[in-house]
Amino acid sequence: MNRLIILLIFSVSFATHAKLIDKVAGVINDKIYTLSEIERIKKTVSIRKEIAPFIFLKDQYSNTEILRLLQNNYIIKDKLSELGFVIGDDAVESRINDTQTNLKLTRAELLSFLQSKGITMNEYFELIKEAMEYNIFQRRIIGPLITITDQEMKNYYFKLNSSSKAVSFKYNVIDYILPESQIQKIDQNNLKEVFEKYRISGNIPSLYSNFSTNDLGSISDEDLPKELSKVLRDTDEQSFSNLYIRDGQIHLFFVTKKELAESQEYLSLKPRIYNMIFQERSTNISANWLSRESINYYILKKI
Repeated sequence: MNRLIILLIFSVSFATHAKLIDKVAGVINDKIYTLSEIERIKKTVSIRKEIAPFIFLKDQYSNTEILRLLQNNYIIKDKLSELGFVIGDDAVESRINDTQTNLKLTRAELLSFLQSKGITMNEYFELIKEAMEYNIFQRRIIGPLITITDQEMKNYYFKLNSSSKAVSFKYNVIDYILPESQIQKIDQNNLKEVFEKYRISGNIPSLYSNFSTNDLGSISDEDLPKELSKVLRDTDEQSFSNLYIRDGQIHLFFVTKKELAESQEYLSLKPRIYNMIFQERSTNISANWLSRESINYYILKKI
């Protein structure tokens, strides 16, 4: 009798333990996600990030964050299906074959690699499908919501290469000129602020009123003396430069327009720069889009 009681207690304990392992972590419509499923993904984030870097952006995720990723993937798949974009198994298999060819791997070697990273072939197959779906989602749904101008790409390129001598600018500049002899050294420190106010109000103190202007039109870095080139490179568009003193005259340059010259290096990097800016912006836009779409689904989170 005692043995039977012990056996019953053990059976109940085992069943309870199994239930805890497969505890429902979340739901979206009729799709259920278990805690064990989420824990497994959590342990294999590093390889998933290699395979689908635009989905798995971080090195580590909490259970709640992984559940959100899974529910977002469901919304994306559902929306693409609604729009007629369905990734078939043949397309996924073709992508896997391409990967094998590029890496010069046999299927057995690929399976061995996946096993060493802790994921199965079925998981890899589904991850490739999700990555393909996410790419379509970004191009067809998020892409039209993002505008990137040529000037933005040039500015981005300049930030990455600001110290490079190969980077060249074109400017439209108005030169404000005062005699150096009429402005004491201490008053020169105020010149930039004075002329910034003058651009707005049209008023200028009499001390600085003896100035002339010269519209230099469009000029290029390569046509300028080294010192002047540096002054203009350090000046933002629609701003005054620091003082440039030469031959007894003080020059303040107002840069009305500043453009990065399209070097061969820039042109070759332009697609990559576009993708980098797109990725930065798409993260927030995608999050906002998914947040709006989620109200159309029954979503439950239990972790």
